[in-house]
Amino acid sequence: MGQPARSKNRRLSAPISWLFILLLLLVIAGAVIGVIFLVPDLEAQQPTPQIMPSPSPTSTPYLLTTFEVLAAKGWQGTGVRVSAGDRLEITYVSGIWTGKTGNNIFSGPEGGHPSQDYFCNPISHKETGFNALIGKIWYGKPFLVGRHFTGTADISGTLYLRMNDCDVWLEDNEGSVIVTIQVRK
Repeated sequence: MGQPARSKNRRLSAPISWLFILLLLLVIAGAVIGVIFLVPDLEAQQPTPQIMPSPSPTSTPYLLTTFEVLAAKGWQGTGVRVSAGDRLEITYVSGIWTGKTGNNIFSGPEGGHPSQDYFCNPISHKETGFNALIGKIWYGKPFLVGRHFTGTADISGTLYLRMNDCDVWLEDNEGSVIVTIQVRK
C-alpha cells in the first residue's frame, strides 16, 4: 500500500516542476524583451549634455553660503574661513532685529540712527548707527557690514558677525538677519 502512494506523488511533482520551469522561462523571456525594447527608448529620452563655457576664475566665488546672525548673541562664527587678499562680499537677504525687546523699534542690518556711544560697543554708534550688522576676521578690527559690504581681507581667519551692541545688553535683544557670504580669490 505504501508503494502506490509514492508513485502518485512523483507523478504530481513532475508536472509541477515543469510548470515552475515554464513560468520561470516566461519571466526571463519577458525581462529580456523588456530590456531589448525599453532601454533604447529610455536612452533616447536622456537629455543631451550641454558644453558650457567655464566662467573666469575672478568672477566665480569659491565660496557662497548663507548665514543667520542672531541679535541676542555676541560674535558668531560663520564657518567661513578667508585668507589675506581674498575678496569678501556680505549681502543682506532678510530679517529685522532690535536692541531692546519691547521697544518696538526694529531695523535691518543698517541699524537705526546714529546715537549715544557707549564704551562697550565694538564699533562707535556714531559711525555705524544703532544696532548695525558688523563683522570681523579672526581677532582683527571690527568693520561695518550694514546692508552690503565688499572688501579685501587684510588677515586670514574665520569671519565673525554680530549686532553692534554691548555684550552686557545682548540678553534683551530680539530678532535676526540673514546674509549671503561670498569669497573670491
